[in-house]
Amino acid sequence: MQTVNYKNLMDLGFPEHTARDIIRHAKKIATNEYNERMMSTSKKSKKMIEYPCSPFDNPRVGIAPTTIVEHLLGFALDNREEEN
Repeated sequence: MQTVNYKNLMDLGFPEHTARDIIRHAKKIATNEYNERMMSTSKKSKKMIEYPCSPFDNPRVGIAPTTIVEHLLGFALDNREEEN
C-alpha cells in the first residue's frame, strides 16, 4: 500500500494546515473502511489475522493511503513522493 504524508502535499503547494487536514480526513476514511471490512469478513474467515483496529487509527501516524488522498483531491498524485 502506498502512502502519503502532509509534507508530500505541501510539496504540491498546499498550505501546512490544509495538508494536515487532508491527511486527517483520509485517515478517518481508511479507518472506517477497515472497520466495515472487518465486520463483514470476521465471521467468514477464521484463517485471517484480526487486528484490533486499523493501523491508521493512531494520532501519531502521519500517513494516509495514497488512493484515498487522490480520491479526496480529485486528481492523481505524482509517484515520486513514494520514492523519498
